[in-house]
Amino acid sequence: MDRKYVLAGFVLTFLAGFGIGHHRTVARETVSRTLRAMPAMPIWKNPQCVSANIKENEHFEIAASTLEHVAPHSPDWLAIGAEQSLSEDLYRGSPGKLGARVCTPAAIYGRVAAAFAGSALDKGRFDRHELRLASHLQPPPVNVVDAVARVAFFPRPVIDDDSGGQIDGDIRPYAMTVLAGFGHESARYAVEAFEQISSENSLGTGAAQVAAAGGQPGALSQIESLMNQLLATVPDDKPIPLATRDRLYELSWAIAFSGEAAKDHEAPVIRLMGRQVQSGAPPFGVVSLHPKRMCEVMSKIYGDSERVNREFSYCADDTPLESYPQGAFAFAPAHASETR
Repeated sequence: MDRKYVLAGFVLTFLAGFGIGHHRTVARETVSRTLRAMPAMPIWKNPQCVSANIKENEHFEIAASTLEHVAPHSPDWLAIGAEQSLSEDLYRGSPGKLGARVCTPAAIYGRVAAAFAGSALDKGRFDRHELRLASHLQPPPVNVVDAVARVAFFPRPVIDDDSGGQIDGDIRPYAMTVLAGFGHESARYAVEAFEQISSENSLGTGAAQVAAAGGQPGALSQIESLMNQLLATVPDDKPIPLATRDRLYELSWAIAFSGEAAKDHEAPVIRLMGRQVQSGAPPFGVVSLHPKRMCEVMSKIYGDSERVNREFSYCADDTPLESYPQGAFAFAPAHASETR
């Protein structure tokens, strides 16, 4: 059978959800089209995963093979389907029950990185799913770093929708986080990012992440100062409000992205770890919880998750994570917005 028809059939399958018994993390529910911004934070995933079985390995193999035969970041729906498949976590389970996350083999990401490196990537800006896929490419090809930066530093909001009508919002803050995740590979954008650092919105905190990851002189001191200012706005015996919490979380990630230098600027993150934060709990409003999502940040700073669990016992208990952070527009959405 012609290989393209085999690939076409497979992509149709995984676009529909990769068969019975596997479930995707992306909701396909149509919601109110209210503009917002993504937070400048890595997309959370369960750190525990299981090795792929034969069927799951076939899934990864054909998706990677698709991108080796059809140019990545092209209008071809085969490429789009393969990119979406590899950008989203795969979970093993049964209908109505979510099971363990399946590990994507590192060799698969290596092949995808090579495919992207050999592509021009000149047909518009990256979408959210391409940004998320790019975050797994370590080390990233130079053209992928530049493609992510084009989104991150675009002068107007870049709005992204998924196929179900769910608006991801302005994806520039998330692009900043992906760029920062490349570490020193993003250093050539650190000066530009440094000029945009602020705690006012998720684009300013995302810029802080890029500046810190790129080793820009003065960036970490400025980030530490911004965190201390935000912490000082809320009395120690009061929970930190949601918007302030989210900017503190993003600035904490900026410190973590700086590598070994983070240990010299960890003080405000430790202060945050000792506070209570607000968490959205619909339909009940908000509740006060520990900043458990920051346990991952402290693990990156310390390089030792066991130490984090000892010093902050809530990191090891079974209490739920606080609500996921929300982004904030860098300016009013009344300005012209851009889609891909």
